[in-house]
Amino acid sequence: MKQDARNRKDPSRHRALKVALGVVVMALVLVIGVVVANPSWLAQRLRGQVETAATRALGHKVTLEKLDAQWFPKPGATMTNFRAEGEGNEPPFLEASRATATVQLWPLIRSLGKDVRVGAVKLEEPRVNLVRRADGTWNYESVGGAPATPSSGGGKESGTEASVERLRIENGVVQVTDQQAAGGTAAVALQDLDADLKHVGPGLPLEGTLKAAVAASKQNVEADFKVDPLPTGMPGPGEPWPKVTMKLRARDLSVSEVRDFLPPSATAYFTGGLVDVDAEVKTKPQGQYALTGHGAAKGLKLRGDPASGAFDFNSLIDPEHLKATRVDFTRLSLAGPGVDLGGTASVQMAPARVRFALEGKELDLQHLLGALPPSEPKKESSSKTTALPASVRARLGKVDVDGTLKLGTLRHGNLQATNVDAQAKLDEGVMLIEKGGATVYGGRADLTGTKVDLTKSQPAWTLKANLQGMDTAQAFQALSGQSSLQGLASGELLLTGSGLDWARVRNGVTGSGNVRLSNGVLTTADLGGAVAPVLSQGLTALGKKGAAGTVQKAGKGTQLKDLNAKFSVKNGWVSFTQPMGFQSDLGNGTLDGRVGLDQRLELKGTIDASKEFVSNLTGGAVPIKSPVSVPLTITGTLKAPKVSAGSPGDIAKGLLPGMVPKSIEDPVNQARKSLGGLLKRPGKK
Repeated sequence: MKQDARNRKDPSRHRALKVALGVVVMALVLVIGVVVANPSWLAQRLRGQVETAATRALGHKVTLEKLDAQWFPKPGATMTNFRAEGEGNEPPFLEASRATATVQLWPLIRSLGKDVRVGAVKLEEPRVNLVRRADGTWNYESVGGAPATPSSGGGKESGTEASVERLRIENGVVQVTDQQAAGGTAAVALQDLDADLKHVGPGLPLEGTLKAAVAASKQNVEADFKVDPLPTGMPGPGEPWPKVTMKLRARDLSVSEVRDFLPPSATAYFTGGLVDVDAEVKTKPQGQYALTGHGAAKGLKLRGDPASGAFDFNSLIDPEHLKATRVDFTRLSLAGPGVDLGGTASVQMAPARVRFALEGKELDLQHLLGALPPSEPKKESSSKTTALPASVRARLGKVDVDGTLKLGTLRHGNLQATNVDAQAKLDEGVMLIEKGGATVYGGRADLTGTKVDLTKSQPAWTLKANLQGMDTAQAFQALSGQSSLQGLASGELLLTGSGLDWARVRNGVTGSGNVRLSNGVLTTADLGGAVAPVLSQGLTALGKKGAAGTVQKAGKGTQLKDLNAKFSVKNGWVSFTQPMGFQSDLGNGTLDGRVGLDQRLELKGTIDASKEFVSNLTGGAVPIKSPVSVPLTITGTLKAPKVSAGSPGDIAKGLLPGMVPKSIEDPVNQARKSLGGLLKRPGKK
C-alpha cells in the first residue's frame, strides 16, 4: 500500500520503468529481427552443432555438403549430402542425400544465439555401410569413440553436449561388406528401415521404435525400447549403467540371407529356412540386463530337405564384463530327415566355450555335414573336397566344447550304430571321446579314446574300438549288400586316417588289430566243393573210382568255427601278421596273405581234411588213418571268392600214406602200382 502510494506520488519513476521495459522489448525485438534477417548465421551455428555432435556420436568424421536455414514456418535447416566418412578405402559409414532439422526457438533467443538446440531431425533414405574387415573387426565398433580424423569447423562454438529432441529415419538401408569373403562382396542385410527416436543425447531418457525388412521384401522386424537416461560418457568401473527395457519381434528371418552375419552357433549349419524370434530385455536391480526369448525355425534346409526346430534362450548380461556373457539354450529341438535331436546347450563368448547335453532318436552325419556352408575356394586343393570350410575350422580351433550325446541311431553312409552314449570334448579343434560306446550290428563297441582333428582340411582321425559280439552277417549286409561272412566277432582296432569318404581315404588308413570269430560261416566260398573234385581225381588215380561220384557232389559253404587273426592295415590292405587259424567242417586250416579294404582277396594256406570228412564223402570206401593236407589258394573278392585246391597228384600223395591197409587185398600195394604210372618221371622205364 505504501509502495503504491509512493508510485502515485512519483509519476516520473513510473514513467522511467515503462521506458526501461520498452527499451528491453525493443532490444529483444531488434535481436530477433537481426537473427531472423540473417538465416546464414543460424546455418553456421547449426552446421557446426550438427557436425560436432554427429562426429562425437558416430566416431567417424561427419561433413555436410550444404545447409540451408529457414525461420518459417519453423526455425530449422535442410541438409544436403550428410556423410560420415569411412576409414581408408572403406565406403562411408553413413550417408543421406537429404536431411532436415528444426531448432528450438526460445533457448536460441534467451541465450542470444549461443544455445542452439535441435528439436527434430529427419533422415530420408539414409544408407549405413557396415564393413567386416579382413581381421574380423567391424567398422561399427568405433561408434561412440573418438574419430580417426577430428571434426573441424564450428564444433568449438558449442559449449554444451548436443542433443536431439526427436530423430526420424525413413526408408533406410543397411548394407554389409564382408572383406573375408571372396572379392569382398557386399549384400543388403536390412532395408525399408523406419525409426522414431525421442530424446537423443547424453543425460536424456531415450525411447523409440524401429521397423525394418531383414532379408525380406517387407518389414518383418520391429522393436520398441526405453533407456533411462543416457550417460554423458561410458560408465566407469562401479558406475551404474542406464536402465533398459526392450522388446524385439522378428518374423520369417531368412537363414540363408543372414547366416554370414550372425554367430555361427545360431545358423551356420543350415542352408535355408525361416526363423521367428521373440526377445525381451529387462534391467535387474543389480544393474544386469536379463535377456529372455523364444525362437522357432520352419522350412530349414538340411541337404535340401525340410526340417524344423525350436529353442528358448536366456542370458544375464553384465555390461562391465560383456565378453564373459553366456547364453543358455533350453528346450532345444531339431527334427528333419536324418536328424531328431533335443536337449540343452550354453554358449560363452570369451573365452569361447560351449557346453551341451543332447539326445534324440537319430542323427545322420552326412546330412549334418551336407548342411554346412560351401567350402571356400581359397588355397584349397581343387582335387579334394574339404569336409569343413576354412572359416568353420578356424572357429572350431578357438572353441572349448564339452558335453554328452545320447542317440538311438547314428549313421554315416552305410555305417550305423545304435544306443550311442558318449561324452565328448572339443579342445583346440580336436574332438576326443572321453567315454563312450554304442551297439554296432548287434555287438557292443567301446570307442573311448577315439579322436578327430577338425582343424584339418580333411578331418584327421584315430579310431580306437573294442568290439564284443558283433554280428558279422548284419555288418556285411549293410556295408556290401551281401552276408558274405556270418558269426560273432570280437577284437580290438587301432586305426588312423584322414577324411570321411571311405572310398577315397581307405588307401591311406594305417593301424593294427586282432579279431576272433566264433560260429562263423563263409557263405560265399565252399572249400569242400573246391577240394572235392581234386580229391576225386586223386582217388581215381589210386583205383578208387567208385567213390569219385560221391565226392564230386559234396560241399555247401564253409564253417569257420573258431577263427583267430592278427593283422596290420596299410596301403588299402589288411595283412595278417601271423597265419590265421580256423576250424571248419572239413578240418583245421590256416591262411596267410591279405584282404583288401575294397574286399579283394589274396590268401594262401592249407586245410587238413579230417578222417571223418574223407570217410563221409567216400561212404567209407577209402578209410584213412590221418588227416590229408590240401593246399588252398583264395582270390577274387569276399562277394565272389575263387577257391582252388592243390593238384590231384598232391592229393594222391597225401592220401597214400594215410590209407588203412587190408591184409587180403593189400590195397596199398595196388595203390602204389596205380600211382606209379602217374608219378613216373619222363625218360624212366
